[in-house]
Amino acid sequence: MSGRLVLMGSGEMAPGLVATHRAAIEAAGAESITVLDTPYGFQENADQLTERISEFFDISLTRPSEVASLRLGSAPAVDVEAMVAAVRRARYVFSGPGAPTHALRVWSPTPLADALADVVQGGGAVCFASAASLTLGTRTIPVYQIYKVGDPAHWHTGLGVTERLGLPMVVVPHWNNAEGGTHDTSRCYVGLRRLADMAAECDEGILGIDEHTAATIDFGAGTVTVTGAGGISIIGPRGAGLGDDEYRVESGATISIDELRERLAAGGAAPAVADRPSVPPSFREALDAGDADAALAALLEVEATSEGEPAQRAVLRSMLVDLGRAAADGLTDPAEVVGPFVELLLGLRADLRGKGDYDGADAVRDGLTDIGVEVRDTPSGSEWVLRQH
Repeated sequence: MSGRLVLMGSGEMAPGLVATHRAAIEAAGAESITVLDTPYGFQENADQLTERISEFFDISLTRPSEVASLRLGSAPAVDVEAMVAAVRRARYVFSGPGAPTHALRVWSPTPLADALADVVQGGGAVCFASAASLTLGTRTIPVYQIYKVGDPAHWHTGLGVTERLGLPMVVVPHWNNAEGGTHDTSRCYVGLRRLADMAAECDEGILGIDEHTAATIDFGAGTVTVTGAGGISIIGPRGAGLGDDEYRVESGATISIDELRERLAAGGAAPAVADRPSVPPSFREALDAGDADAALAALLEVEATSEGEPAQRAVLRSMLVDLGRAAADGLTDPAEVVGPFVELLLGLRADLRGKGDYDGADAVRDGLTDIGVEVRDTPSGSEWVLRQH
């Protein structure tokens, strides 16, 4: 396992954490960002939030973004599989603001947790912040229900992504929140007292992340690095060390994953990270090369060795979705298909110009422009580029 899990307490699009994003993006070799919009998908301003996130990555990190959209739990099965397939293809997956309980309601019935773990195990990076980060552990705080509605303090079952990566824990962002002023809104708004009551029944440790702060868990290097404005708190099972005795790692410091695991488990045995089936590299390579036969062969090989386990079926579904996308978009470069026709028309245009028929030559050029072919005249002749729509 060589990838990274980046957990942000808040401020995921603030200047102070741009360098953290950049380091993880470059380490993953990500040319684009895959954004999950589920946590805020129910909000009326969901489109505006997506636009803001896309602009952040485009402007601050010079990376385009693809939205793996799944806003509501009532989405058709094909949309669910398309979202999971997009995550499996990704090198950098981001999700942030919204409501953790809504995200869990939509994500929990899907294979997303396995797909996210596969990204990290394959050398990519998963960056979850704020509300989204709450979902990654074994348990999730239903913040709104406790803080606003007044429900008794309780847990929801999390996605368990960290457990799949060998770190069974609870992730709590907004650890040092102080918006309450005269009342305690730390520990993600539920306050120390209520979290202590909740932690008393929790067999896992807790990783608390301050606002505008990130913890980058680098599985390849075996390290946990803290960046940003604050620090992290590591709490043992049943709330051991919560409060005045919290073990802190401040911004700029690095500890080993082994130390994190030991402090979370209070000396307990580290869980084994189970090997799970994933999309084979040969399938991705075949799609990138436009080789439909090789892609189909890779899929059939996975099918032949499949024993019908849910994780294996999920991989097959993702591969089928990718093949469907390839069938719709085409595996052959469109420029190769239209190239001979464009060259024929450019030859005609050159003949017209040679005869002084510049109006006719311009008409050929304008016609090519109308169908998406940009013609550029250079000292060595005419060149053309097929614009992608």
